[in-house]
Amino acid sequence: MAQMKSGDKPLSEREAAVLRAIVYEHITTGKPVGSRSFVQKYSFAVSPATMRNIMYDLEAAGYLMQPHTSAGRVPTDKGYRFYVDSLLDTYEFVMNEKLKIREELFEQELHLDRIFSSISKMLSLVSNYAGVVLTPKPDFTVVKHIELIPLDNNEILFILVTRTGMVLTKKVRVSAKIIQDEVRSYAKYLTAELCGYSLLDVKTEIFDRLRSEASSDRHKQMALDIAQLALSQTEQPDLFVDGIENLLKIPEMIEAEQLKKLLRLMEEKRLLRDIMERNLEKEGVHTLIGGEIVEAEVSGCSIVTTSYKMGNKCVGVLGIIGPTRMDYEKVVPLVDYTGKVVSEFLTKMSK
Repeated sequence: MAQMKSGDKPLSEREAAVLRAIVYEHITTGKPVGSRSFVQKYSFAVSPATMRNIMYDLEAAGYLMQPHTSAGRVPTDKGYRFYVDSLLDTYEFVMNEKLKIREELFEQELHLDRIFSSISKMLSLVSNYAGVVLTPKPDFTVVKHIELIPLDNNEILFILVTRTGMVLTKKVRVSAKIIQDEVRSYAKYLTAELCGYSLLDVKTEIFDRLRSEASSDRHKQMALDIAQLALSQTEQPDLFVDGIENLLKIPEMIEAEQLKKLLRLMEEKRLLRDIMERNLEKEGVHTLIGGEIVEAEVSGCSIVTTSYKMGNKCVGVLGIIGPTRMDYEKVVPLVDYTGKVVSEFLTKMSK
């Protein structure tokens, strides 16, 4: 059942059916919905006068509004919220040949960042809105191999390769010059001890255990010092956005004030990252409609997101940004399905 706010009077079956049809009609046409043509098009067994009364009641309850007195009705954010919550209860999604979200998409890419870029492009292309992907923090990835390369001025280049293909590089300055044979042995030791663990486990548990076990071994302690220094800085996840040009083709998205807020949302990635991270630990598909996007105060805009997993751990978020009048029947299952495919792929890669 679609959720109701406390204090809201539950809609009757007829009111709910009418509201869903009005939202769908407005999404399809972009025009206010009038009672007479609406009754004829959707074959409701009521007169235009009765339909006007139903619309009036829905307007009084905050689900609809009139742009001006002589116009038909358009959904409010509350009306869209009811419609979207209804879809989440009932939608079914059948894949077709136009939607190429299969392992082949991922297998063509060797680098994880390019995979996430491909996903944001695909979401944009299929939805005709903007696709957005928040990548996992490196802490969730699993160590595969470590390499150390000596540089000038007592610096060591620390290179870590994860099972998902991510490569992390850091320069670390040590107190004394280390010869090539020692550097090679340090890398071999670190790979043997850290391989198979996530970076989060390495930083919170494994380092302490290894230091205790190697308390009297100066070389192992030096190797651990290098690794700990290299991994001490927590990196921010990347954010990929694609398809902003699609939004600029939608009339209501390019009104002066609306466009200004939309571009600010896209340009200030911190805002969009905060919005995405809010849904990181949530299961399923989530929507923010209009005024619900409190960080950016973007009216007339919706964001549909889902988290994706590596194993049982939610590690990132993907979604679609569009107008409140977006095609939720297409977007909601598209986001849901893509999240599941990405989760399966990352889980498989991490093993």
